[in-house]
Amino acid sequence: MALGIDIYRRFQTVTSWPAVKRAGVTFVYVKISDGGGTPAGGRGDNEVNGARSVGIPVGGYHFVQASPGAAAQADVLLGEVIRLGATGCVPMLDLEDNPPGSEVPNIPDSQKSAFGRAFCQRIDARGFRPGVYMNNALATLLRPDRWGIPGLVIWIARYGARPAAAGRYDIHQYSSSGTIPGISAAGVDLDESYTTAHLGALKTPGEEEDEDMSSDRGEATEPGEWGKLHIPVNGGRYLRLASSYDQPITLDGISLVGDTPGLAGRDVVTVQAGGKVDADRPGPWDLAGASGAYANKSHVVVRYQCAGAVKGWVNNRA
Repeated sequence: MALGIDIYRRFQTVTSWPAVKRAGVTFVYVKISDGGGTPAGGRGDNEVNGARSVGIPVGGYHFVQASPGAAAQADVLLGEVIRLGATGCVPMLDLEDNPPGSEVPNIPDSQKSAFGRAFCQRIDARGFRPGVYMNNALATLLRPDRWGIPGLVIWIARYGARPAAAGRYDIHQYSSSGTIPGISAAGVDLDESYTTAHLGALKTPGEEEDEDMSSDRGEATEPGEWGKLHIPVNGGRYLRLASSYDQPITLDGISLVGDTPGLAGRDVVTVQAGGKVDADRPGPWDLAGASGAYANKSHVVVRYQCAGAVKGWVNNRA
């Protein structure tokens, strides 16, 4: 078992990260997104950077809202995870209602399972390992262990006793009124992990290994379908889109894949999150500037979608 905390700058102020580490905290979750944007209490930059500065694995959590849709909210969370480098712990969906008395609508319990599953599937599809947080009663009702999402990290809140929800779980939030040296707050959420599944935001590499990496050309896709392309690095520095140039292209992400010394198997670094690429401004993207580990990578993986067929991509070697 290992001690963790989850914090939100609206309610907790960290005055000394070294003191937090000395208290035995081994992982930190920070609220970094809420619904379709960032939390009302402010971005989590200071908290994420502080935890990283003392070597505590840190991840971000997202407070769910009734809108926008699950995929859109997942993208908001991943946008902040990537921007902050909060990849020490899996991106986490906080699947609970707004505080009592709030006029903001909640997702009905009958729809939470479908929403949570779609959210986590989106996280998984973008190359990250998903996690979900809920209270014991909701976990008993929804059974996230049966959602069919491989490797889903499950975090259950129950104060005063171990979770009684049927099925497995990885993290137990056991108090909301804890005290941690170096944190000024009326109370700090305390967690204990029973596995190490929460550590490491990126999926275990491997799905790219068996695919053809010999071509610089991307497969054409039918309108609206997602395509995936491998481009050998071969000393290249820039990635430039070469398409029909008559339609905007939506990126699901650009990743560098390779064999970094000291890591087993393939390792993946996401260098650009999803977003729209204008047809008349197709790049280039300076991948060397986006990732210090670029030199250790063997190829680039691009996931994309276009309203019309995509002819291909090229790696401009410099």
